[in-house]
Amino acid sequence: MHSSLRKIGLLIAAIIVLPVVVFSVFELGNQRKNEKIIQEIYNNQLEAILFSINQYSDDIMSNLASRIENICSNPGTESATKLNQLMEENASITNLFQFNTNGELQSVITPMNGDTLALPETIALLNENRDHIRRLQTYLRGGYRKIETLDSTDLLIQKIVFLTRVADQDMINVMVLDPDKFISQLLDPKIQEVARGKFHIVAFRAGENQPFYSSNKKLNPGNIEYKKPFWLLKNYLMGIELKDITIADLARERSRENLFLILIMDLILLAGAWLIFRNIRKQVELSQLKSDFVSSVSHEIRTPLALISMYIETLEMGRVKSAEKIKEYYTVILNETSRLSAMVNRILSFSQIENNKRKYNFVGTNLNEVVEKSMASFRYTLENKGFIFSYEPNPNLPMLTADREAIADALVNLIDNAMKYSDDQKNIAIRTGTDGYFIYLEVEDHGIGISEKDQKYIFDKFFRVTEKNLAHRVKGSGLGLAIVKHIMDAHRGEIYMKSIPGSGSLFRLLFPIKQPEGL
Repeated sequence: MHSSLRKIGLLIAAIIVLPVVVFSVFELGNQRKNEKIIQEIYNNQLEAILFSINQYSDDIMSNLASRIENICSNPGTESATKLNQLMEENASITNLFQFNTNGELQSVITPMNGDTLALPETIALLNENRDHIRRLQTYLRGGYRKIETLDSTDLLIQKIVFLTRVADQDMINVMVLDPDKFISQLLDPKIQEVARGKFHIVAFRAGENQPFYSSNKKLNPGNIEYKKPFWLLKNYLMGIELKDITIADLARERSRENLFLILIMDLILLAGAWLIFRNIRKQVELSQLKSDFVSSVSHEIRTPLALISMYIETLEMGRVKSAEKIKEYYTVILNETSRLSAMVNRILSFSQIENNKRKYNFVGTNLNEVVEKSMASFRYTLENKGFIFSYEPNPNLPMLTADREAIADALVNLIDNAMKYSDDQKNIAIRTGTDGYFIYLEVEDHGIGISEKDQKYIFDKFFRVTEKNLAHRVKGSGLGLAIVKHIMDAHRGEIYMKSIPGSGSLFRLLFPIKQPEGL
């Protein structure tokens, strides 16, 4: 049996457990790939958002450049006024310097609170970037106005340079810009629109850890991992992260969810494999028990039949002359016939139970009377086998609604077990009494007892104690206690059992005094 179970276990492991392991390993590998894919998807999304903000800032500057060109294309006293108004509208612009292509200053527009010290540095920067200016001229002649930023040592201001054409002449425009105001005032509406409450978008100066601008004015974000430079503003960075959670946290959360689902699936599959194996093991054990049952019953039937056949043959041949010896032979034949009859009745009773065909006739019953009648039929067998038995009835038992034949059957099975498993101390005590809401019938012996590990199995069909080779020393079918259990279940009763190896066993059948309706 153990070899068969081992093969079945290996087969289940190959069919279920091995695929579970392979699936788990494969899914864990996919998890890492999925995390990278999620990271890439969100990075692309964030990059697209930052791209749109950069594009918007370029559009603002292109619009300002076009308006400046339009104002300057109509020279007059009003042009300076319009340029001033334009700069007043855009508080982030602190100065506008205009030069001809030879680097000669043409005009200075400085609004109120403008920077009056920016001109000398601007002239120096233009002289340093002559090649740069010529490249912008090439772009303009090609029909494209390119806007760029000149390098400056001061991070708090940016010098934006672009060319305009006025009266067929190229004009170099240098716009001095306050980046903080440009971002927090001009870009803020666009940033709020893009963020839509789902993202936090912040702006940093290069070399600083804390942002000076945040789309959520109440938020003071910590270390934002995803950053991109502003196209227009040198040494300025835009940072972005998901609201309430970072991309890394999101990836980890999805990873944990997937790992949890994989674990649950693995546990379900493994639990299924274990249930299948346990069920198969029970079936194999049951098959083995049935096989042992057939072998045991066959042997038990063969032995009394052989004795009966031998004694009848001896009597028939007239070999026994003594009347006393003839009576002894008849007694043996009667005992063996009774033994066979009891065995057949037990098997038939169990067959009826298995097929749900056993019917119970519940009537008012005096438990003491049932026990006394059963004892009368068992008295000879007990005395013949050298047993000392006692019967202690409680004379004040209330009437019990029960099946008398079934109770007698249960008692006979308990006494039969007590006889089989008694060694030298052949003492059996039978008692009746009341215990709270129950009427009880108990059988106590002083036999070999039952080990604790076998006690939970003794009411299973075909189960027989195998310790100390008892299964071979003590003959039986393994059905007696299973029948007792079924009888007590039918009476809505309980079985109390106490057994100490080497000291004997006590079985108490507890019948409810007031039976439930419908019995």
